[in-house]
Amino acid sequence: TILYGMKVEAILDRQSDNVSLDHLSRLLVDVHQDSSKIMNDLLSGYQRSLLEMIFMNDSQARGKYNMIIADAIDPKLPAEKYLDRDDNENELKQIIGDIIDAHDVGEDDVLMLGRDGLLMAGPNSKMFEQILLFYLSLLCRELFIRNFFVRTFVLDDTLKKIRALIQSYETDPNNIARIRVSLNQASKDIILLKETLSYLEESLRDMGKPDLPREPRSKHLYEILNCSGMHNDVSMRVLDLGKLVDGLQHELANLSAITDVINTKQLEDVFKGVESNTKFLVDASSANERASASLEVMQVVLAGSFAFDIVDRISGGTLNTDPPEWVITYIKEPLIDPPGIWFAINIGWLLLLCYLLIRLMRYLQAKGAGFLTMRVRLNKPVNVELMETLLSTRDVEVMDAAHEPGVSLKKCFWQEVDKEKWRGPPPKLEVLYDSRYNFVLQLTVTVDKKANPCSEQELVDIFLRDLVEAGAMEEEVAFGAEGASEK
Repeated sequence: TILYGMKVEAILDRQSDNVSLDHLSRLLVDVHQDSSKIMNDLLSGYQRSLLEMIFMNDSQARGKYNMIIADAIDPKLPAEKYLDRDDNENELKQIIGDIIDAHDVGEDDVLMLGRDGLLMAGPNSKMFEQILLFYLSLLCRELFIRNFFVRTFVLDDTLKKIRALIQSYETDPNNIARIRVSLNQASKDIILLKETLSYLEESLRDMGKPDLPREPRSKHLYEILNCSGMHNDVSMRVLDLGKLVDGLQHELANLSAITDVINTKQLEDVFKGVESNTKFLVDASSANERASASLEVMQVVLAGSFAFDIVDRISGGTLNTDPPEWVITYIKEPLIDPPGIWFAINIGWLLLLCYLLIRLMRYLQAKGAGFLTMRVRLNKPVNVELMETLLSTRDVEVMDAAHEPGVSLKKCFWQEVDKEKWRGPPPKLEVLYDSRYNFVLQLTVTVDKKANPCSEQELVDIFLRDLVEAGAMEEEVAFGAEGASEK
């Protein structure tokens, strides 16, 4: 228990022997606020996190209990006279809240118990300080336990909302993300609750209980406050809190298991979709292969038709005119009139043209083969503004962006043009970067390895060198300490 103690010498123009309850109530408000600020500086970050969790991020306004010990009270009346539902009781409410009970302790001292504090007034009041401090310590623990109970009820309501989200996760695609965030926060809160509860149990176990006083007035006060019974009640409530926290933990484990089932179902759906897409791609590839063979045959057939059309056009084709004299002299008489020669020439011409066509197709296929597509995960910090300035000097063909809560990804695709820098045919580059957290994540390089002698690492180094020269990346980040010195 943390106690803030102070002795009031004077408030405004009132000395300590004539303090006004109006002034004292305002002083207590200031003490409550200032003590919270002071303790916030003295507590560790972990202790502050416990308080913020229990009081739901409003620990600065947490309740405190006032214990006021005075040498006298004016007017001095029997205890029951202060419970008059009139001026006396209303004045006392300013400092101790709603009055629960009042007792005479001997002939000269009076004790008043309120919801927010207690007042012990009389010439012998300091003699009861040890008993009052023990009672105050128990009362502060009970006040904390009340807030602990409220926090468990709030957490239980949160778990109920999570269960409702789980049952209706299909109605909103964002429910899964909400469930994960809520489960994560609930798990964190339960861990802190269990730790706080263990500290509370240790506090009660190590708390020394004073023996029953022998002095009659102290004994009477001890019985009025029921310190022994209150200690037992607080201990029992701590046990009840343990049961509540265990129940919350089991409920959280149950919800986590249900969420795992949902995640497994979604993963199965993804696998089924991948399997279906793969089967579709295999079928499409087979159909494409069959169509490719048929297309090649059709190309040969069309080449034959083209070859015969060329022969027909030598003599004028279908112009409906008589063939020229040179056609009769040099083609018809020596080649067409003898049997079989013109047919053999046509077939030979057909075979030659088809052979040339097939060679051309093989050349084009070979030219399109031998390309390397390389994906490299970089995960290096980068100045996004300077990198985008560098990209503005390139002819970017495609640019994609994906913005989600906590994620802002961009992807750019362009064709390099500097053959000297890339030591051959320049590659096509695709870079993926995070514009929110300033990281370049992945680089994809597509290059003709038949004509470009650069190795895979050299291709990546050339791109990183461009970033370093543009000032978008530190040289040590790009190549490491040793690599930077070598470069």
